Amino acid sequence: MNVARTSSLCARHRFDRQGWRAVSAWLAAVCAAWTIDALVSPAHAEPVTTYRGICNASAGVDIGAGHFVVGDDDIDSLVVYQYGKPDVVDEVKIGDYLNGAASKDDEADIEGAARIGDRIYWITSHSGKNGEPRPTRQHLFATRIVMKDAVPTVVPLDTKPYDKLLSALASDSRFEELKRAMSKGAEEDHGFNIEGLAATRNGGLLIGFRNPLVAKSGSRKGREALVLELKNPADVLERGAKPEFGDLIRLDLGKRGVRSIELIDGEYFIVAGPFDAGTPGDPASRFSIFRWNGSPHAKPSHWKDIEPSTFHAEGLFEIAGTRKIYLLSDDGDEQRICKKGPDKKKTTSDKTFRGMAVER
Repeated sequence: MNVARTSSLCARHRFDRQGWRAVSAWLAAVCAAWTIDALVSPAHAEPVTTYRGICNASAGVDIGAGHFVVGDDDIDSLVVYQYGKPDVVDEVKIGDYLNGAASKDDEADIEGAARIGDRIYWITSHSGKNGEPRPTRQHLFATRIVMKDAVPTVVPLDTKPYDKLLSALASDSRFEELKRAMSKGAEEDHGFNIEGLAATRNGGLLIGFRNPLVAKSGSRKGREALVLELKNPADVLERGAKPEFGDLIRLDLGKRGVRSIELIDGEYFIVAGPFDAGTPGDPASRFSIFRWNGSPHAKPSHWKDIEPSTFHAEGLFEIAGTRKIYLLSDDGDEQRICKKGPDKKKTTSDKTFRGMAVER
């Protein structure tokens, strides 16, 4: 109901003749309820767009002029789309850049992205399998935004990807929880899996962990997610500097890990989701968005559950020049072509994922 019209109607009836006082009281109560409902209704979610080409959309960034770029965790490409239009605009293949011949055997598993200026930093999961490391999944790298035929796209930097993040973390005594997790798989209990990457206010990167979840202080059952600042990403990638880390920060996301994280207008928006495949009906398996002010001592606040519940959001970023965030759904589990066969690691028109804008 239109709030202004409701208020006007209520005011007109509230002061009617004495004979109408009982009716007026009832109408005023109804109007007040309608007004309150109009004011507290959840933010409107725009219609979902289905995009073709890939299915495991796992990270994305707005690159301007109504376009965004997406990373897929099964395909070693960065794919450019125009908002609301299903077809691929550009595909930037990066398998050889990341892994050379090894890219034919195992994907890089791109999971997080963050834009700083014209640079986009990307991070892979760094996860292992059956207790064994997977070097093809151990990369932090960057691209820059360029124009191609009047359309924005990206190209990798001339510098090599950084592939020593795990050893740098393991050698730091502050990160024993992460070191122990490295011996387990991505979706094992207390395993290791990176899925989020965000810019910080001072030009660093905030790494978000889907796994491990760690015990919550003072609680037997509570578990918290971890984030960690990399203070000097440009120096690490472009000048070969040693990485400088902040302290681990624990976040209460309702027993969920970080699936995506983005700094928007001075605060972080976090997609929280299960560390594993999830359990139907379990609140900790529901994909939700939290807001956090960035202070290590501040508790994130639950903002909204993601609807529809089948929307498995693994990417969240701001649509430039708006008050909207854009969500990407990893829809690979529902498509056989994304799991098996010769086209598993290729972009094809019969693969799809979903995107959805949400007002903030």
